[in-house]
Amino acid sequence: MDIVLGNYKGLKANIPYIAYTEEDVNSQIATLLSGNPVREQKTGPLAMGDTAVIDYEGFKDGVAFEGGKAEKYPLGIGSGSFILGFEEQLVGMEIGEDRDINLSFPEQYHAPELAGKAVVFKVKLHEIYNEKEAELNDEFAASLNFPEVQSVEDLKKYINEYLEYQVEARKADAAREKLYDQILESSSCLVSPQAVETAVNMQLQQMAASFAQQGVAMEQYLQMTGKTMDSLKDELKPVAQKQVKLEAVLDEIIRVENITVSDEEMDEQYELISQKYGQPVDVVKQVLPKAQLKPDLLRMKASQLIIDAAEIIMEESGK
Repeated sequence: MDIVLGNYKGLKANIPYIAYTEEDVNSQIATLLSGNPVREQKTGPLAMGDTAVIDYEGFKDGVAFEGGKAEKYPLGIGSGSFILGFEEQLVGMEIGEDRDINLSFPEQYHAPELAGKAVVFKVKLHEIYNEKEAELNDEFAASLNFPEVQSVEDLKKYINEYLEYQVEARKADAAREKLYDQILESSSCLVSPQAVETAVNMQLQQMAASFAQQGVAMEQYLQMTGKTMDSLKDELKPVAQKQVKLEAVLDEIIRVENITVSDEEMDEQYELISQKYGQPVDVVKQVLPKAQLKPDLLRMKASQLIIDAAEIIMEESGK
């Protein structure tokens, strides 16, 4: 790929004001408190607002139906997460009690073999509990198992450091985009159609994976948006062209600056990925081999060189 590298040192980038406030710290604490509720066991009869831990199995005409069974399932009574009448008929149950729940599925139920049908759910109640928001104290802070956090003071310090890291990352991202645009504008590079097509296909794979997590197929997305696969590819092509050119420019900077990655740096990156995704390093290496990771690390170092050599000017607060 023929490349004429433009200027990539001594550039300037103006970025918006980015900072965090005490309100952000308090918001993080509030999220932790609400996300880690205290569970209180209940001994009386099941009531609306309680959470019931139940076994259940559904029967139609005396035969168990598929998808109608679970064990130790936590069900919020009054949540409306089960079909109408199920939760209401559980009210009043005592721990250890068995009860038959008689009801009918809605006429518009998604499984046609059950739509409008009368069924019986056999239910056993194992546990009743309620949840309340935790209190901010040293015990709660230590229970979060954050590194070196044993008190509220430690927790606030940890959150401040985390938010500061996020701010610096956002600053770097904002600057990087501005600097990349300048370098790409001053550089010339012949982009191969094959490389662009590969980049487009990678974007399509990422989109499909994201849709799948939401239970949406690519065909459904195209139908909902009125797009065709060809029109979607055309839409993605400019981003792909920019990405291919950027990678080529970064690779040329790597060559010119003789940037390298050591085995120790590779191992450190594998360890970081392992911690981030909670997977053993050996598993990470199988999914992400060195031949795939190394170019990314080299480009990260080239990117950092660009930022370190640039003048980053952040707008003042309130402007």
